[in-house]
Amino acid sequence: MFERELPPIQTYEARDGRSLCYRHYEANSNKIIILLHGMSEDGQYLHPLAEFISKRQLAQVIVPDLRGYGLHPIRRGDVEYIGQYDDDIEDLVKRIWSRAVSPYTLIIAGHSAGGGNAIRLALHPLAKEISAFLLLAPAVHPKAPISHQKDPWSTMQIATRKLTLLNVLNRVGLRFLNKWIVMNIDKPLANRNGRETLNLSYRLFKSRSLKARYDRYLRAMTQPTLVLVGEKEEVYIPGQYAPMFAEYNKAKVEMILDCDHDGILTNEEAFREVESWLRAL
Repeated sequence: MFERELPPIQTYEARDGRSLCYRHYEANSNKIIILLHGMSEDGQYLHPLAEFISKRQLAQVIVPDLRGYGLHPIRRGDVEYIGQYDDDIEDLVKRIWSRAVSPYTLIIAGHSAGGGNAIRLALHPLAKEISAFLLLAPAVHPKAPISHQKDPWSTMQIATRKLTLLNVLNRVGLRFLNKWIVMNIDKPLANRNGRETLNLSYRLFKSRSLKARYDRYLRAMTQPTLVLVGEKEEVYIPGQYAPMFAEYNKAKVEMILDCDHDGILTNEEAFREVESWLRAL
């Protein structure tokens, strides 16, 4: 849908020597946002929000296609080890440093599972370089109060028995089966674009998730944080975001009226909240 408007793909070298893709939305700003995509799509669907931020000169926006995603995945739906995304993002930040002509303010942002990846970084050594977090309907953990007891998305199937077995094996240091597929996403053919990642390995799935003690990540988020969630959010429980974050940190949580999980990325009220917050940083 947005192909003709997208910035060109650029690449950076990760620590394992692989080339990973990203797009750079330029702006006359010393703020740089790394904006992370959700579970099944690459970064293209984030274009409306990234373009709004850059055109308003609020921040430069870097939108990576995470390893295993996009037009040029190394292995679609898979990574090399649990936690590799944390390292890949750190390597992307180093790339940004190497090209920056002046000091900048780093903001980590993410939508849905990308929000989970952003929150993971609160306990990563990179956290000391992060000035703020922007989270849009972020994933947290199945046991967090925002999560439904039963997954409302019938298109997502998690192989629970495999997941349980692999959790046990990994606790005793056995990782040779971590390439097993544990999540399948049955996206309707009419809604596919050919870039989807619909079968996810255990090590990729775990790399996009917080550990069970999710409170440790939230407590560690001492940076300014804006959380946006739609009133009609269907994947998570929208009314639980504010009390959950209030228990652990000082994040600003705003509910966007008449807006659902993906609609938050194109909603004018959401854009206004993002603009106001970024200008105040």
